[in-house]
Amino acid sequence: MAEDKNAEKDEKKPAKAEKSSKKAGKSKKAKKNPFKSIVSFFKSVNAERKKVVWPSAKETIRNTAIVLLVSLVVGVAIYGVDTVLSLGLKGIKSLKENTTVSDTADNTSESDLDVEEETSADADADTAE
Repeated sequence: MAEDKNAEKDEKKPAKAEKSSKKAGKSKKAKKNPFKSIVSFFKSVNAERKKVVWPSAKETIRNTAIVLLVSLVVGVAIYGVDTVLSLGLKGIKSLKENTTVSDTADNTSESDLDVEEETSADADADTAE
């Protein structure tokens, strides 16, 4: 039994040594040269740039015409909606101005004017004295 325990300990020691060497390898990878990373980044950018397919002049002109046409149609649609809404609001405003005020509101406003005239007449009389 004692021999079995010693054999197990011996087996565990190399495993620990492997783990420590793996940790050392990870720390070396973490300490990369930043200039190498920058160079590899620009190399990959250049490789991707070479994969880009540029449209021909004919395709560019056609796409530009489509964008201008759609912009014009949307602009006209917005102008139309704006005009209709403006006319609608002007119509509502003109209806408000054309409506008559009820007689009770007219009577109330006249009595308020009478009160104001009386108070201004009293104030004039007080200043005359």
